[in-house]
Amino acid sequence: MKLRSKGSMLLAVSLILAGTLAGCGSKQEEPSETGKPAATMAAKLNPVTLKIMFPGDPPANWSEVKGEMENRLADPLNVKLNVVFIPWADVLQKRQVALSSAEDYDLIWDNNPYQNIAAGLYEPLDSFIDKYGPEIKSNRSAQLLEANKVNGKLYAVPLEVNFIRPWTFVIRKDIREKLGIAPIKSYDDLVKFMYAVKEKAPEITPYIPNGSEHVGLRMAGMLDPKANLTAVLNYPSLYTKGNDGKVYNIFDNMDPMIMKNFEQNYKLYQDGILAKDALLLKNAEFAKGKAAVTTFFDFGVGLSTRTSLEKSVPGATAEAFSLFDPSMKLASTFKAGNFIAVPVISKNKERAIQFINWLNQKDNYDLLAYGIKGKNWEDAGEGLYKPIKASPYAGIPFAWGWNPKLDRIDASLPEDVIKLNKWQRDPNNFTTDILAGFTFDPSPVSNEVAQLSNAGKELYEPIVLGLVEPKEGLAKFKDKAYANVKKIQGEYQKQLDAYLASKKK
Repeated sequence: MKLRSKGSMLLAVSLILAGTLAGCGSKQEEPSETGKPAATMAAKLNPVTLKIMFPGDPPANWSEVKGEMENRLADPLNVKLNVVFIPWADVLQKRQVALSSAEDYDLIWDNNPYQNIAAGLYEPLDSFIDKYGPEIKSNRSAQLLEANKVNGKLYAVPLEVNFIRPWTFVIRKDIREKLGIAPIKSYDDLVKFMYAVKEKAPEITPYIPNGSEHVGLRMAGMLDPKANLTAVLNYPSLYTKGNDGKVYNIFDNMDPMIMKNFEQNYKLYQDGILAKDALLLKNAEFAKGKAAVTTFFDFGVGLSTRTSLEKSVPGATAEAFSLFDPSMKLASTFKAGNFIAVPVISKNKERAIQFINWLNQKDNYDLLAYGIKGKNWEDAGEGLYKPIKASPYAGIPFAWGWNPKLDRIDASLPEDVIKLNKWQRDPNNFTTDILAGFTFDPSPVSNEVAQLSNAGKELYEPIVLGLVEPKEGLAKFKDKAYANVKKIQGEYQKQLDAYLASKKK
């Protein structure tokens, strides 16, 4: 389907954006046959400082890595970097303020770029990538590139290494071993471990999941993976199942596994397993030593989590347990979870894409993702690396370079986790979801979407996190949200039907 034109989309983003921006261009540099500026032109390029917005905090050793990047960039591109890190809690608001007020950013990380695309705030990149981005294209599968276009155009470089959205339970291994509990092999084992923690280690919270997204429909889907249950754009109450091209809501078509999950979470909360402040606490509490179990969007235990936990609690160790299995033949939409976009206001569009292409070259990607070789990491074989514990660098490739061909897997992870990571990076391991290539245009129901979002925070998230009895909570949520849910469902289904019909022509 197609997103509406720039003019007709202004209403859809009026709650977020102050207005649209006029594009500013610059004279394009002639590419060489490889898509990079010819070597003879390097000295002629004017010096440029690219201003880049990223989420989170700078990683340890960032200044040194940034300095090495700029040393390498000096000859081919004459580029310096002004990297602005925005705390996670503020990044959505500050990104929209920056775009609406025409701040001079050249590259912006965005995890959900469609409203900004619809508002005309991001530059179409196809012509720039054709000229300056051969490695951008070669390091991404056709499925990934095609599935992330809007109206047939690529407005942001998809940053993804996974063809499903992985998540995992991360567990305090030292506590499990202290309690004499065998390694976790099933969800039932995990729940038994949580109860053992409550009984025998009451000083620590048994379970702090990373918000409702992890333990809601995603959890229900993994407890019944063949059902292919998937939340629709995280709109509270809407979901798809069975890859049948239909959109369902939990009021008219409550799937038994979803309801079972709500009931399980309610029991966990009532029994003191889930944190009392589950609505507020996130997985960062685990690294502080305050939780025995949490959840992450990843397989295995990330380097930053391991190192932070070890600093917070000397002697503490962590391990991962996943409900995923490489034998699964799951469906994938091949939609990316992260993007890097060029605002239309940028005066350095060509150089910005040349820089992203530079990041998609192996040695440069290694620097970006893992730091300085020999100091922060060692090569551990094809597709693997080993962080140097004395000087670790938890890079941020997801925000500006992520791709499955260059990204390495931490060789210190357990063999089963490495196997899962390799499995999820091969598009041939997944069937194509019927929603692949489909992008929903929310503008016809923008008011309903905003109202449903507010109602979801107030009434749906407490249901998912077990704070209220499910039937009672659902009744209150339905009273407030049903009309909006039905309108959004109807519009989504109408657009999806039109998209599927167009594919048959």
